Amino acid sequence: MITAALFLFLTLLLIGTLLHHRVRRTKIQLTGDVDIYAEHMRGLETDRDKGLVADDEFEAMRAEIGRRMISASRQELPKEIEYKSQSKWILPCVIITAFLLGTFIYSQIGAPGRPDLPIESRYAKSDALRANSLSQLDAEALAPTNQVKQDPVYTDLVKKLRNAVKLRPNDLKGLELLAKSESRLGNYAAAHATQKNILKLQQNAATSIEWYAYADLLVMAANGYISPTAEEALRQALQRNPENKLALFKMGIYFDQIGRPDRTFSLWRKLLETGPENAPYIPLIRRTIEDLALVAGVNYKAPKSGGPSQEDVANALELTTTERQVMITEMVAGLAERLEKDGGPSSDWAQLIFSYSVLGDNNAAQNTLQEAMILFAGLESDMEILRQAAVSAGITQ
Repeated sequence: MITAALFLFLTLLLIGTLLHHRVRRTKIQLTGDVDIYAEHMRGLETDRDKGLVADDEFEAMRAEIGRRMISASRQELPKEIEYKSQSKWILPCVIITAFLLGTFIYSQIGAPGRPDLPIESRYAKSDALRANSLSQLDAEALAPTNQVKQDPVYTDLVKKLRNAVKLRPNDLKGLELLAKSESRLGNYAAAHATQKNILKLQQNAATSIEWYAYADLLVMAANGYISPTAEEALRQALQRNPENKLALFKMGIYFDQIGRPDRTFSLWRKLLETGPENAPYIPLIRRTIEDLALVAGVNYKAPKSGGPSQEDVANALELTTTERQVMITEMVAGLAERLEKDGGPSSDWAQLIFSYSVLGDNNAAQNTLQEAMILFAGLESDMEILRQAAVSAGITQ
């Protein structure tokens, strides 16, 4: 749109200059009073020759017309006025300036050397990428092998759980525990196979959260690649809950994967603007949303972070001890609710553990530590973060 407007402006400027140049060199013929009186004089002579006007009357009228012609000729402008350009360089300068300006604008907002890529071509390319997507098995075959050192005690417990589930294949609780356990060990293929059994057992009662869990395990097993199987699982999750934000985020990644960043921008813009700011996907969206908008052809400026402003901090400092304690309690409760609902990295769990200790609720800190250690069992780097948080909170040595 901007390029078209600039092109129209430059075109009108050039045409206007050409017309103006031509008009300035045009001779304009003027028809004044002298010409009118001369015509009257010729008509009077014709009337006299036809005998329509007597000689004495003719002389009197001719004298009067002659007098008026002389008077008019003294006030008359020249019959021809020729406009000439003041400088022969104006037109060439305007043409050169327009050319240089157009070249500069195109170099800034255009794509020199790149062929046109109509929307239809982009859609066709996206359809081709989608049609040629790797299957889940092929994507998993390309994924690197999990090299994380496992806790032998925990591994032995998971083996026993697998055997128990084989004996009771319709035990929903057992399947759910096994899927989480396999995931914690990094056995994502086994985890999503177990989660698939949960979906079969649930049938139409399967929730959006359960379908998203299946999609997420498929993606992790494929080292971040979203296969058609994972895409369908995401769609099933969104069909059951269109506001499933984690599914919307993953679907945005999928659209970018198949060459549709415009749809990624649409989904991620909604997530960014609705928050919450502490959601795990917000940092990535903030880093990429404006680039996505540029590719999608949208003029978009990301809203500022929803963190506390200087005014918020100043207001917090003015609170009484009791009021500040209430505010901190509400913030910790919000963090705990998010982790319980959506999960989060080990650093967030460590923050919650320390926050409970600051509030003096060591029982809650201890329970959170135990839950987090089960969640991140086998992941040594995450376990170290949790152990450091426990030491800082004073609930373990």
